[in-house]
Amino acid sequence: MAAAGIVCGLLFVSLRAVKMKLDWENAVYIYTFGFIGAGVGAKILYLLLSVRDIAQDLKTHGFVDVLIAYSQGGMVFYGGFLGAISAAFLTAKYLRLDIKEYYPALVPGIAVLAGFGRIGCFLGGCCYGAVTSSHFAVVFPEGGEAPAGVPLVPVQLYEALFDALLFLLLAFVGGKDKIKPHLLKIYMASYAVFRFILEFWRGDEVRGKFGPFSTSQWISLVILAVVVFITLKSRRVMVK
Repeated sequence: MAAAGIVCGLLFVSLRAVKMKLDWENAVYIYTFGFIGAGVGAKILYLLLSVRDIAQDLKTHGFVDVLIAYSQGGMVFYGGFLGAISAAFLTAKYLRLDIKEYYPALVPGIAVLAGFGRIGCFLGGCCYGAVTSSHFAVVFPEGGEAPAGVPLVPVQLYEALFDALLFLLLAFVGGKDKIKPHLLKIYMASYAVFRFILEFWRGDEVRGKFGPFSTSQWISLVILAVVVFITLKSRRVMVK
């Protein structure tokens, strides 16, 4: 599903770049290095959140076994998002481009990647929801990461649906000149609010929890704060 998301995202970026009369090759370069950065960032944050587990496993298993185990799977979305943004900005800077001009093609592509990724999470049973008595529940079979035979909130599908709706919104408003420079902020703020709320229905604890909130909720709050700060700062500059 991750591969399908990459291909579909690349297709959208390519078609959108041509429609918006952007340089097609530059758009593909930024997108390509962006999803490479996403993979690196997602893995790094996962490993950081798994330091205690890694240390424990090293005591009972060999280094090679631990290395193989933690190199397979294990991704954290926010790490991937931050990695993608960093890689995309660095690529644009290297190519001496104004990345905001490419927002209409690139930003909706993030939602495409995220949506397909969450469907993959659902199929693999990871990133599962909390136990529920609701009729809108899913029961996973034996052999996956999710608890088997227990009705769980299908948070993966909820997020995939949200990403699909967010993609449509971004694709629709992205062509408007007044909104184009703010597309990334719209995505960041929208996803941060949704993710903060959805986290209350997550059942996996591997992502870590600090105080009343999970790691992803704290990151969501930081992202919201950054978006608000940048927005207020830009308005002050416009007023001056």
